[in-house]
Amino acid sequence: MTDRMDFYNSHETKPQIILSFLPFTLFFPIGVGYAGMLLFFVALLLNGDYRGKWQTVKNSPMFWPTLGLLLVTCGAGLFLTRPDGFWKAFMHYQNYLVLLLFISVGGGRWQQRALYVFFAGAVYAATLFYLNYFQLLPDWAIFQNYIQYAGNKSILIGILLGIAGGWMLNEIFSRRDGKLLMIAAFLYISFALFVFAKTRTGSIIFILGCAIVMLRYLTLSRRSLLIALVLALAMGGAWQNAHDFRERLTGTVQDVKAFMQGGQVSAEGIRLEMYRITGDIIMERPLGGHGIGTWVINYEERAKGLPSETMATPHNDYLLYAAEIGILGVLALLWIWVTQLVVAVRVGGDAGVRLFTIGVAIMFGGMVNAIMRDALFGIAFMLLLSIPLAGISRSRYSQKHY
Repeated sequence: MTDRMDFYNSHETKPQIILSFLPFTLFFPIGVGYAGMLLFFVALLLNGDYRGKWQTVKNSPMFWPTLGLLLVTCGAGLFLTRPDGFWKAFMHYQNYLVLLLFISVGGGRWQQRALYVFFAGAVYAATLFYLNYFQLLPDWAIFQNYIQYAGNKSILIGILLGIAGGWMLNEIFSRRDGKLLMIAAFLYISFALFVFAKTRTGSIIFILGCAIVMLRYLTLSRRSLLIALVLALAMGGAWQNAHDFRERLTGTVQDVKAFMQGGQVSAEGIRLEMYRITGDIIMERPLGGHGIGTWVINYEERAKGLPSETMATPHNDYLLYAAEIGILGVLALLWIWVTQLVVAVRVGGDAGVRLFTIGVAIMFGGMVNAIMRDALFGIAFMLLLSIPLAGISRSRYSQKHY
């Protein structure tokens, strides 16, 4: 208990302290998060010890996979078409370079603090949803993503709640004290996610994360199984009240059936149309792709007059990478994502569970959203990945427990 109460360590660096509080900014408008990251990067620059940071990054298991994707994208930039807006599109492929900067601070007590700060942010977000339901939330710009569904930021909030739910469930089973408080927080954000956060992606990520944790603790004591039963019943109650989520999920299934039979899909089933047209684009140049930043141009030419004509991405990272940098690009991306899962399994423990659940969340999220194409999603995932990944050495796949 003493270790948990020792929130700070005298040997912590300023970048570590700042980084540990950044997860809370993810639940605010994007400008707040970017301001926090700018503060972190300035502190990182002023902190010095560049050789030590470089060695830390070089020893990370994520170093070579990240370098692999960088080389593929550089090759695409050199040898393939470079349309207007190329450099902006190019930078979207480099999210994992930001992860390397985050983990360059090394492991330490900041990781445990960052975990609790992330949980506090999730509770904060859930509270805003409840206040909005009871019409107690002021109509301020800072709360707009909680008052009404407003695109990617609203989706991100749901995804963050989903990840937090899985990580909280792991804490419930792994910690010896404070279980009741963590159970209350878990139920608090779970209900808000299913009932108020209008995102199927976040809800499914929550279910996947909880399933992974439950599989880990499948052979636990009767007390743990009783806790699992109570939580399952509570989640069943949330599901019964999640009318919007159930309707959207049912609509998705119906759209898939209609699309497969050549019928008319709903407005929400427009992604199936985008996937089909993107598939045609991929088949024209499957190995190397058409070039970074070309999907928008190629898609607009083939989708004239269709409802999806003005879309900026195909809402699928696998298809986007295949269309722009080909099979080589998809393999480079999968190298990164599979490495995350392999490292999670080898590290084990709570850090391994956190890394595995967020790794699955990223791979699933990439199927239904272009999360690596949008920095709003990508940087948020990099920040959360740094919590379990910092301090892990490639040579040993080991981590100092925090």
